[in-house]
Amino acid sequence: TKYYVNFTYDTSDAVYLSYLRSNLNWKTRYQLNLFENVKPATLIAMADIRNDGQSKVDIESAELLGGDINLQMYGVSQYMPTSYAKVSDSYSEAAGGMAGPPPPPSVGQGEEVSGLYVFAISEPISIDAKTNYLLPMFRPRVTVERYASISKYFYGAGNVNGKAERAYRLSSDRFLSSGNCIIRESDRLVGETSLPDIAAKNKHEFSVGKDADIVYKENATLVSSYTTNVTTSHYGVKQTRTQSTYDLALTLKNYKNRPVKIEYQQRFHGQSLKLIKSTTNFTQDGSTIKATFTLASDEEKTTSYKFEVVN
Repeated sequence: TKYYVNFTYDTSDAVYLSYLRSNLNWKTRYQLNLFENVKPATLIAMADIRNDGQSKVDIESAELLGGDINLQMYGVSQYMPTSYAKVSDSYSEAAGGMAGPPPPPSVGQGEEVSGLYVFAISEPISIDAKTNYLLPMFRPRVTVERYASISKYFYGAGNVNGKAERAYRLSSDRFLSSGNCIIRESDRLVGETSLPDIAAKNKHEFSVGKDADIVYKENATLVSSYTTNVTTSHYGVKQTRTQSTYDLALTLKNYKNRPVKIEYQQRFHGQSLKLIKSTTNFTQDGSTIKATFTLASDEEKTTSYKFEVVN
């Protein structure tokens, strides 16, 4: 579709005409490859550009913007996710002395501009109507820590059983724009997650499902509880506060044939929290009690802590 605009503007300054097209959108798609040996993790990034219009689009050059962008555009369609194809780690090189095919277009390194990141496409591309176009992006250096996560809220006295989450802690040497991420362990699909915008060297934690081999049991016992009326303003308004003390016994079991690292977090609602004592390395961080354990193969560990919470 062509648009012709004629107007008269009396000025010696340069005049620029710009408009927004809602039919061109893009998303980042990632594949995180993890390995059991000392081989480092790799993160493959692809730019998924969608032409949702009725006609083919030829692009000589372009810039992709990543970050938190707010535009007052209405009626922008969200395209459906495409199927995933296996992406090789590198493009094969031409044999020596032979003229190989030209390298495919790619997306340049991101540059920070006013809190956003700009990724340049310098080669021309063409995108057919109602079509997705994938372009390889940067290859960041990433570090990934695997661990088992137990993260929950405390809801009072009683017994709680559960399984740990298969968790990861990801850090990259450069900015990662938000996008869908496929996780592969030893070339096997093990999960999928949505990554937010992640600053360079910042750590992002996520989990992809339960681990049936790592279980926990909690037994919380109410030791004491009493209620008081507290004046909360200069006008004499009183509110009821309940101070309760609990003993909590925690049992962890690792059914795997290898050691595992477990990170435990218990979060609390209420006005205040105080960790009174514990049998191991429990610590308090604001309204959270946390600890880290390493369990050997087939090991079971029981520990406990005592705390006071005011609601």
